[in-house]
Amino acid sequence: MFHSFFASKKWALWAYLGLFLLLLFLYLQTSFNVALNSWYNDFYNTIQKPKINAIVLNFDEAKFKQDFKITPSLLRELNIDSKDYNQSFVYEKAKAKKIQEIQNENKQRLNIETTQNSSYIDKDIFRQIIQILEEQKDYKEQNLTQISQKIKDKNLSLDQINSVVQSIIKAKEQAKNSFENANFINKFAIYYYQNLLKYFLQTPAILEKPFYDLQDFYSLIFVFLGIAIPYVLIATINIYFASVYAFKWREAMTFSYLKFWKNKNDNIEGSSQRIQEDVYNFSKIVESLGLSFVKALMTLIAFIPILWNLSDLATKALFLNLDENSSFYFLKNTDGLLVYVALFISLGGLIASWFVGIKLPGLEYNNQKVEAAFRKELVYAEDNREKFAKNETIIELFTGLKFSYKRLFLHYGYFNIWLILFEQIIVIIPFLIMAPSLFGGIITLGIVMQINNAFDQVRSSFSVFITNWTTITQLRSIYKRLKEFEINIDYKKSLK
Repeated sequence: MFHSFFASKKWALWAYLGLFLLLLFLYLQTSFNVALNSWYNDFYNTIQKPKINAIVLNFDEAKFKQDFKITPSLLRELNIDSKDYNQSFVYEKAKAKKIQEIQNENKQRLNIETTQNSSYIDKDIFRQIIQILEEQKDYKEQNLTQISQKIKDKNLSLDQINSVVQSIIKAKEQAKNSFENANFINKFAIYYYQNLLKYFLQTPAILEKPFYDLQDFYSLIFVFLGIAIPYVLIATINIYFASVYAFKWREAMTFSYLKFWKNKNDNIEGSSQRIQEDVYNFSKIVESLGLSFVKALMTLIAFIPILWNLSDLATKALFLNLDENSSFYFLKNTDGLLVYVALFISLGGLIASWFVGIKLPGLEYNNQKVEAAFRKELVYAEDNREKFAKNETIIELFTGLKFSYKRLFLHYGYFNIWLILFEQIIVIIPFLIMAPSLFGGIITLGIVMQINNAFDQVRSSFSVFITNWTTITQLRSIYKRLKEFEINIDYKKSLK
């Protein structure tokens, strides 16, 4: 199965260079996923603190008149007796109430805008100060007066200028530390993401501000597109190239088997299906599963450090009031707790899946045997309909086929119940762990979304066997049939 492709001089270029390209594409996809994980934090922190530019709404009487309808609930709201009321009086009172509601909403938004404006610093000021700091290179606190003289807005106090300067310096330090602490897989992702931020927002990390305006929001949307579009292109190329790679593998296996099969005079049952169908499915599934496992490994290498570092923040409030005598007290000082939770969930799910689906490979194998017998009868009938495909034979074969599928559907039924239940429950687990820290003010919404994404990446990578269990079951069945076919055609003996 593997020898015909990877040990052949004819296919060596496709086997190894093709494999290298597939791994390269997977690396780039993983890198873009890491960049997207950083974007989650910045994006959700931004929309959590929007700069309000109040929109004043006006009363639309034509629409109000069209939608107006007297109902018991409306009369109760207006304190009008439902037994004795005047329609025009109800209309005027409802109209006045609606106008008052709109005015109150407008006033509330304007008050928020006024409050925010008192502490808001225009982003042009940030741009000017960034440019000044880049020119100075060596910043000291006594430079504040010089910076104040260079910027256009003379109304800013030295304290306001200092807060902007400190925010810029902190962002640069944060970007530098983030890049230096990244492992070899994440280096490209962090470098790429920081350059996108620098292009659209002028700094390699999001600046800390009291509020973020609509332009900041759109800038982050463009950053997202800068990650998503290359990811889609590379993923599309990878899917196409992987399909071609699998077909080349099939071609190598097919002609390798044919050479030995033709030299055998024995009538090997199902040989046409082995060469035509199983060879194709084997190459396709092995390629698909292999890439899934490698991608899972790359994802773990990339995301475990991220999740490990974020775990302390997420779990800080979870065990805050835990008694020292508690059996779970050791968890309070456990670093990287979320990584262990993801591993525990995945291993538990894998073991449970193994036991729940233990009969599936054998059932798949038996199902293929009855399918082969039914197909063989029909193939013979193409040449001799009088001798083959008789009514009683077809009914007998199809009854066996029906019985086999019923058993298969039944076992897949309870296996799918377990699998779907497992997938649904694990969605809420990271949120349950992070909730105390979020509501305690220790972490922000951006951190929650970043941790949730990182946890999902790590957990899904640990769970790669569970996710692909049905495919693995099919592969085991195919491998078993091809192994028998190789023995029947003396494939390995001939290679020796």
